[in-house]
Amino acid sequence: MTNRMEFRDGEIVFVEETFGGLDTAELIVGRDRLGEYELYLDIEGTVTLDEFVTAIGATELELDLSSFSTSTVEIRGANTGAEDDDVAELTRSLEETKRRGMPAIPDDTGLETPTDNTHYKRLVDNPDSQPAKYRRLIRNEGKIDRPKFDRWAHRQGYEPETGGSHNASLLMLERIGEIERRGRGDDQEIAWVGE
Repeated sequence: MTNRMEFRDGEIVFVEETFGGLDTAELIVGRDRLGEYELYLDIEGTVTLDEFVTAIGATELELDLSSFSTSTVEIRGANTGAEDDDVAELTRSLEETKRRGMPAIPDDTGLETPTDNTHYKRLVDNPDSQPAKYRRLIRNEGKIDRPKFDRWAHRQGYEPETGGSHNASLLMLERIGEIERRGRGDDQEIAWVGE
């Protein structure tokens, strides 16, 4: 996990504390290599700027990401293969449709569990929630292969491999009658059947 980001003249330095804070490791990325990396942020809470911005100079800026009470900040090598093109296409598709272009959300009569109800409430209350994004994307695409959908979800910061929320969002959309999952595993297809 990255603890600090330092912006120096022409480069970004990602600093991670190692050995319980006794040492640090640095990844230095020059302006010409920015496309080789991606930054994953999962941050909750707020901090004052004087806690977050720890140094400002004429050509330097340092941000202390560990000042957030709950945070995950990772720097990863960017995957620049053809699969990424598919994922980027899905992201563009999602950005083209906002809530006002979507059909009304069906009633919650098909929901069976408290988890269903929680995800339904997130869908109704927040147009940028995980279930709302999934709903828009699947409707835009009409149908989508599960591996491609999972790659897109992963790039959005969700955890399709281990995250129960990923499958719970899909199950809730299925139970309110808007999607169907056909097949199993990598052969599965998610299809929009709403409206």
